[in-house]
Amino acid sequence: MGSGASTLTPPSSPELNSYGRRSPKPGDKAHQGRNFVRTNEVAPIIIRDCREEFQHVTDFKDPIVFGSIADNMPEHPLIKGKYFLVRDVNDRMDRMSSMEQFRAPNLHKVQWPFSLYACGQPTERGLSKLLHHLGQDGPTEIFLFNMREEPVLFVDNVVDMVPFSIRDQDNIQNLVVTGRSPTDADEAEARIRKEVIDLATINEENKFYFYNDLENMQREPHEMHIQYEDKLLVSEEVYARHILCSHCVRYQRLCFPFSGAPRYQDVDAFLNIFKSSRYLEKLSTYKPAMLFTCQTGMGRSTTAMVMGCLMVAHRIGFPPEARGKPSQKASHDKGDYRAVQRLVKLLPNGQTTRHQVDMAIEACSELYNLRSEIEKSKHDLMAIKTDYVLDNKSAKETLYKQCCDYLERYVFLIVFNAYLTEQYPQWFTLDFTQWMQQQPDLTRLMGTLSDPTSQAPTDLIFKGIQYLVSDDYVGLDLLSTQSDVRVSNFRKINISGMSVYGMAQPARDGVTKVSNHLLSKKAGHTFLALINLRNDCTLECDGTTYSVRHASCLEDPISHPHMSRQELETTEENLKKEIKNSRNNVLVYNDISDPPVQKEFSCILTPYELADQQKLQTLDMIYHRIPLQYDTALEEKDFDNLMSIVCEYGNNSDPSANTAFVFFCRTGKSRTTTAMAIAGLILCHIRGFPKGANLGEQERVSCPNAQYTKGDFIIVQKLIRMLPNGHQIKREVDFILDEIFETMSTTLFHLRENTFVIYNKIKNAKNEASKQTLKRQSLDYLERYIYLILFNAYLHYDKKIQWQRPFSRWMKEVAACAGVYKLLNNLGFYDFDKMPTSFKTMKERWSHRGQALPFHGVFS
Repeated sequence: MGSGASTLTPPSSPELNSYGRRSPKPGDKAHQGRNFVRTNEVAPIIIRDCREEFQHVTDFKDPIVFGSIADNMPEHPLIKGKYFLVRDVNDRMDRMSSMEQFRAPNLHKVQWPFSLYACGQPTERGLSKLLHHLGQDGPTEIFLFNMREEPVLFVDNVVDMVPFSIRDQDNIQNLVVTGRSPTDADEAEARIRKEVIDLATINEENKFYFYNDLENMQREPHEMHIQYEDKLLVSEEVYARHILCSHCVRYQRLCFPFSGAPRYQDVDAFLNIFKSSRYLEKLSTYKPAMLFTCQTGMGRSTTAMVMGCLMVAHRIGFPPEARGKPSQKASHDKGDYRAVQRLVKLLPNGQTTRHQVDMAIEACSELYNLRSEIEKSKHDLMAIKTDYVLDNKSAKETLYKQCCDYLERYVFLIVFNAYLTEQYPQWFTLDFTQWMQQQPDLTRLMGTLSDPTSQAPTDLIFKGIQYLVSDDYVGLDLLSTQSDVRVSNFRKINISGMSVYGMAQPARDGVTKVSNHLLSKKAGHTFLALINLRNDCTLECDGTTYSVRHASCLEDPISHPHMSRQELETTEENLKKEIKNSRNNVLVYNDISDPPVQKEFSCILTPYELADQQKLQTLDMIYHRIPLQYDTALEEKDFDNLMSIVCEYGNNSDPSANTAFVFFCRTGKSRTTTAMAIAGLILCHIRGFPKGANLGEQERVSCPNAQYTKGDFIIVQKLIRMLPNGHQIKREVDFILDEIFETMSTTLFHLRENTFVIYNKIKNAKNEASKQTLKRQSLDYLERYIYLILFNAYLHYDKKIQWQRPFSRWMKEVAACAGVYKLLNNLGFYDFDKMPTSFKTMKERWSHRGQALPFHGVFS
């Protein structure tokens, strides 16, 4: 039989193999397996040599699946019907030549004067040798860390207990992860051990099959006698027994992932082992040592080793080379990526914090240098001119993900050092998870480290990879305003004297019409503030606006989360030059339901140039761009930016001044409505709320599920109870949202009510992917509504100081202390769901906001 697995049917003939199965013959139906049949559960007595022996009876009831690791290899039972047991380490991976002495590959020590070591997976005797080696330095305590999330079994080969790991028959070289927590990993090992023993003891020989060397299969597999747990140990038995054997050893399993940053709970567990020891005591005689192990001794254990370095350095001080200021050259050295630059700006003393991490990485780089790994992966990625298949995947996408994973690990280490810098002097009053909850900017940054299209070449629109697609489409203008002002969905907040407007993306004639209309005597405005909310690249070509979209996702423009206004405008300018300098016509979509058409444009304007051109005719006008992400809650800094504009032009002491604020996005709906609500709340606090916003002034409306269309979810009620005068604060937000809806009811878009509408769609989702999208979207809408309530609370509380403190600072200094971020980190529809989704956490909701598009351009 060929490579793969087969499930064999229990025979009715006497030709049985040692597993109670008929050996497979040509023509057998290999995949019609059933459980091994047992007639009773009583253990029969077998008489041998006049002695009584009780046969081992197992409760193993799953089908026994047979398989071979390769063609022309023997078949044998598989664990869980698909796994083989393969020796974990071999001499070829031992670059540090430590296997012979310590029975562990790649043992290496930090180059700072600290007693920190890392290595690959040791055998049972190897671990004892390593701990003895560390003990020769006379440490007060030895911290022993097992960094592996994948199950490992230690098999008795008479001389030692040798580590083996399970491998999937479809991808035999890769390790298999069965749990994401230490408890899950320990329990998985125990279950696998039980199954191995069950499978081994079904036959009389009590043997199971193990593979020592996948590169030399001539002598494989090896049959080994496995009958009792003593011959097959799990990691906990190998590691934890040293706690009892030596009073100075402390052990912790940390399930660090193969790639990317560790999970917050594992970082907390890493810190807890220090907090529960004498580590924080200021004793001059205290001398800790640390040993980190993973499979190879490289990625995971070296990353943890850097964390250990930083822990020790914050306790006794950094070595001289890490104390100095980073050189100018260092800022342009390896590791200087856009995400790192953003991070350094966000952190107090960011350059110093990063420099300390860089020095710690260098100190641990004898075997593995994280910054060099990023550079190597980037070099390989940039060297690909024509994509090819690597391990059944796109080589370009594989390497891009590898770059992102390494970068995520590097950024995490800088964030971890920032945490230690703040929390070590405070004796860790907050664990890492709690601290990250109060750092929304860092959480967002770690969720969007790289944009696959931010540095894409502008000529992709000539290669069939990206297209220009018209912003206008049939059915966009639900408010029928094109005939009046030449722009779709133009409207005003339905409050007397409230000069806040919204609309879809205007072209040049639309900007002119709207400007003339608002600055006319009839409208009565003396100044116009035009605010662009788009975070995608847009061009106005011969009177029509187009956005850049990927060929695989023509429905939505390519968004660029966390790209600044200046970066967007630079990209738009480069795109304009590319089109103008090209001799080829551009292939554009006027409507995505129709085929693309060739066009040659005579006049191309960026949004900035469009507004600048209008300023020549309209002197009383200002243009701003505040890029907002589509259909999500705004970031704290977005509120700050909107607040700054509205207060600058709306809080005018001149009674004759009357600024019109006009917000626009692509459709004039989601982002525009959010910005209008924010501006409306600010102006109401400046000028006073009209009738309808106070207790008892609301219209009573009868509709199904009114409690939820009004936003009275359990999580919202919890927030209201946290806020002084919370009910009135919510009432004012609802008033503004209802008044905005009054002038756009035909769009059927109500910013608050849509939360419940989207949630209701989940039960009718066609597939799991659609269901997950709707779950995330409904929570995004709920979060957006909560942020509006929080912003109105800020407007109330800081009104007495004229909002001199920005909303972002208020959230950190006031709201965070009240537990607001804790609430946002447990977001869910508890009215309906007992178990909230993974999107309940800020980290999950805020990660990967943009579309999942292929990588193009430069990794930066």
